[in-house]
Amino acid sequence: MGYKIQTAGTAILRPVCQALSFAMVSKPLVDIVHNLWLFTKDDLFTFVIPNTIFGLSCAFLGAPLILYGQSPTVRNLLLRIPSIILFNWTNLLIFDLANQRLPDSVYEDILNKPWRPIPSGRLTSAQVRKYLHIAIPSVLAINHYMLHVGTETALMCTGTWIYNDLRGGDDGWVYRNMLLAIAFGLYNWSSVKVAAALGQAAEVSREGEHWILIISGVILTTMHIQDLKDQAGDHARGRKSAPLVLGDVAARWTIAVPIALWTPYICYFWEVPWQPGGLVTALGFHVAYRCVWLRGPKSDRRTWQLWCFWTALLYVMPLASMTRTVPFST
Repeated sequence: MGYKIQTAGTAILRPVCQALSFAMVSKPLVDIVHNLWLFTKDDLFTFVIPNTIFGLSCAFLGAPLILYGQSPTVRNLLLRIPSIILFNWTNLLIFDLANQRLPDSVYEDILNKPWRPIPSGRLTSAQVRKYLHIAIPSVLAINHYMLHVGTETALMCTGTWIYNDLRGGDDGWVYRNMLLAIAFGLYNWSSVKVAAALGQAAEVSREGEHWILIISGVILTTMHIQDLKDQAGDHARGRKSAPLVLGDVAARWTIAVPIALWTPYICYFWEVPWQPGGLVTALGFHVAYRCVWLRGPKSDRRTWQLWCFWTALLYVMPLASMTRTVPFST
């Protein structure tokens, strides 16, 4: 009788112990994934999603922007989406880990983004530095051997070092915008190559280079829109952002005017029909209007989100052109 009770007790306790063991193992993994999400979630709509759209758009258009042996099918492009996201997110992770571990960044995040891992107490700066020891070689290996963009990734790591550890991002808003424009150029260039790679490394055409350069110009002249919503943290950190150097009103005009000019120029460049061209132009003017006349932390964050959407629409302007042949097969 005692043996049967012991056997029954063992049978009941075994799944409980297994569940506890699984919970003990899985909780650290869940915490790691959650921390990585918190590090990067605020930049997903700035980098990952727009750059993924850019890569797909250029690869979808095909030969005018890409050099490769055959045109991609819709199925191939859809299958490339996880790879494009992987490239953009892993490189963004390197940048965010390097940026958010710095003392000035931690102090700024306490004011602007207290939910991030370090200011919220989930991790320490020393732990994030150890994350980087693992992340950098892992990301380089993935992007070199799997995605054929190892050179571009190495350049991005160099840019991350200049921007963060050498404090290039604090040396005035113009220089900061220049660094970000170069970074966007590398992100977009690599996204195109990853999207167009059909089992081999793809190359960007001369026209594709011109298009990437135009988008980098958009970033160079309007990227400081993100500083409008972060003025409290930038002031506490002593960062020379545009609103603090030029004054809030002047800084807003330096963003609104380029937005209003870039939109019709890009529509003209791609000979976009009036229907889609009018839509994206109207959005551009709306963002410019909000930038100047609607102020405050909530309004500025909303304006920044609309700016991200506006840039994503610019990225698909090549597809909106009805005068060009789209060389792809179904």
